[in-house]
Amino acid sequence: MVFPQAEHARLAATLALAWRERPPLPFDSFVRGVADHDRGYGEHDSDEIGAVPSERWVGIQRAGFVPRGEDAVVDLVVALHVRRLLSSQEDEHERAAFAEVDALVPSLLRAARVDPAAAETADAITNVCDRIAFAFCNEQAAEGDMRGIRYALDGLGLIELDPWPLALPRLTGLVTAFEADGYPSRLVPVVTCFDARPR
Repeated sequence: MVFPQAEHARLAATLALAWRERPPLPFDSFVRGVADHDRGYGEHDSDEIGAVPSERWVGIQRAGFVPRGEDAVVDLVVALHVRRLLSSQEDEHERAAFAEVDALVPSLLRAARVDPAAAETADAITNVCDRIAFAFCNEQAAEGDMRGIRYALDGLGLIELDPWPLALPRLTGLVTAFEADGYPSRLVPVVTCFDARPR
């Protein structure tokens, strides 16, 4: 199966929507920002993470962090996520893009009327939700620790978290993947279930 980045991002946003300790910025816009955090990829991308050339990957990230002007908080959440991804600055393309997005962040903070501490809180939640959704879409057992939250996935849909960060006692839902054969010119959806619960 193939999980497009857009579906991975929607799973991350589903987790963010259920987050117990909401970040101190407009919550609906924050959740939309998490849903759009990989918006540079488009709806049915075929750019395999870790396999595309750096220049192509950086181009995708640039397409994501360029402000769209519809919602300043969304633009900020996306830019913070991309800046974090680019922070390793492994080559000249990443270094240049990091400098661009880093220079952009102060104006986005002003436009969104969000202070840096609130933005960091929001980005920390985005980071956790992104990591969990990314691990889910790999369809393999995985575990780790992200920002003090331990996660374990069985590769079959179960997501266990400790401490439990969500406002619901349990969160279940669906994610759409596609059959790998012929993707993306041939789109055959495959619905997969997730079940997030306390560890």
